[in-house]
Amino acid sequence: MKKLGFFLLSSLVYSSLAPISAHAQGAAPEMFGVSEVIIEYARFDDPKTANGCGLSREEIASALVESFAGTTVPTVAAVEARPPVMGIARIQLIPEISTYMNENFDCISWVSLSAESHANTVIPPINTLRSITAIYWRQHAKVASGQSNHSQQVKALLKKLADQFAQQYRLDQPPVIPK
Repeated sequence: MKKLGFFLLSSLVYSSLAPISAHAQGAAPEMFGVSEVIIEYARFDDPKTANGCGLSREEIASALVESFAGTTVPTVAAVEARPPVMGIARIQLIPEISTYMNENFDCISWVSLSAESHANTVIPPINTLRSITAIYWRQHAKVASGQSNHSQQVKALLKKLADQFAQQYRLDQPPVIPK
């Protein structure tokens, strides 16, 4: 019961937050100049329940890789990624899934997809290096279905979120100047 309450409360809080995008005057869009997007494995809040609903890290990663095939987004699966190179902007695309199974054995998943990076920087007024996480983009939604088709429902939702990410990525890139 406590888990259900947390799930419902977190759904309520997150659903009330609208994505807010504000740029400082003269600032570049969030993903301007990003040239590598690493698709990470899904993070499950409760791996046992996710497995019971037919979800696996490998299938989720494959579905995301397939979603970006044919797009201009420079994605690569985490298992195939080369080490980072100085001067090349890289972000991680991280799926997070919190799955709950109700008393009728229906599966309910809260699915989040975020693009982020980690860096060390000095934040004034104290000249101490701090570790920060920069979130470039994040979207989330809920999906509910029976156990037999929950994996397909989650993958369809992730495809939709991936399409939204790809659209924002294209909008954030510098315009091509004809020669």
